[in-house]
Amino acid sequence: MVFFPRILPLLIAAAVLVGCAQSPTRPAPERQTGDAPETAERTRPSDRETESAGSEAAPQSLAEPASEEAKRSLTIQIGSQSFLYAEDDQVVRTGPISSGREGYGTPRGTFSVLSKQKDKVSSRYTNQLGMQAWMPYSIQFYGHYFLHEGWLPGYPDSHGCVRVGEKDARFLFERLKIGDLVSVVD
Repeated sequence: MVFFPRILPLLIAAAVLVGCAQSPTRPAPERQTGDAPETAERTRPSDRETESAGSEAAPQSLAEPASEEAKRSLTIQIGSQSFLYAEDDQVVRTGPISSGREGYGTPRGTFSVLSKQKDKVSSRYTNQLGMQAWMPYSIQFYGHYFLHEGWLPGYPDSHGCVRVGEKDARFLFERLKIGDLVSVVD
């Protein structure tokens, strides 16, 4: 029985270090059953979330959403591990990403926003605790590939999704609409 107290701290440390998800700033939602499809578009963030969503890198805030008439596009740059968001061909925001690691590449090509879900829970992957992985502010752009909030280690590290930081995820979730252009380039 003396062995267990010695190994418990090591097991906890391993769980924290091995996990690929960043600790979210809010708790994960309960897994939804039946009523809401996983690809349903969700409503915009609450006023409280909008107020705290500003970023140093953003020339515009979430309080000034893009007009429906604006031509919106998102370019994911795998080589530089960055994104570029533009409205009417004017760059509005850029930021870091983490794309698919070796063996789990992020698909390249021209896609469009297929669906959005603010509190998505992965149906394929689990986190370091064995629970279904939480993918906040998910924007589906191709098959089972999403852009969502997540850990940014500075290199490709996901199972193929594109991770962005919390403020960028909130911003992109608010601005991008179903059908908007998403390009993934080398």
